[in-house]
Amino acid sequence: MDLKVSNLGKKYEGNWIFRNINLSVSSGSKILIRGRNGSGKSTFAKAVSGLILPSEGSVSYSVQGKEIPEEQAYQKIQLIGPYIDLIEDFTLREVLDFHAGFKPFADGMSIADIIAAGNFNGQEEKYLRHFSSGMKQRVKLLLALFTSCPLLILDEPTSNLDEWGVEWYLRLVSDNAKNKTILVCSNSPQQEASFCTESISMEV
Repeated sequence: MDLKVSNLGKKYEGNWIFRNINLSVSSGSKILIRGRNGSGKSTFAKAVSGLILPSEGSVSYSVQGKEIPEEQAYQKIQLIGPYIDLIEDFTLREVLDFHAGFKPFADGMSIADIIAAGNFNGQEEKYLRHFSSGMKQRVKLLLALFTSCPLLILDEPTSNLDEWGVEWYLRLVSDNAKNKTILVCSNSPQQEASFCTESISMEV
């Protein structure tokens, strides 16, 4: 999926969080969005994904040269971040089933396959409210990396993961996202975005 960001800006209460961001991303690119805490990385991720509206500028998306209408773009984008909550009154299986109703998983991937990929065998009927923070983060990553969406926006993807979890995440990206366009918002690039080949800074 190709992505074009033109003169993008966002302000809250009269203060600009970021402004004049221009970015052209070709299909399959892996790009790090870097910057200190408070630099606007998460706000940028939300604006690019369509979760919030920018104050100025535009974002456009295309697949194989065909532009995707703005109202349909959400079907092609998967965003995860600390501000994206899971439904904690659902079991793991229910969360996966619910998600698949809106954004199907990659061809050939069953719910059982995804549960196994997350090392969640035997916990299918466990409610997410009983999962640890690290386990919930692994569920978010499974939803992102196994969805059929061609654009992934990963904001602090290793949040709450231990050393094993970080290695698992990097392996999951390597094995399952080679053809996806990925933006990683992070100030810990060696841990979260070692696979990225380009970077842009949100620093003023």
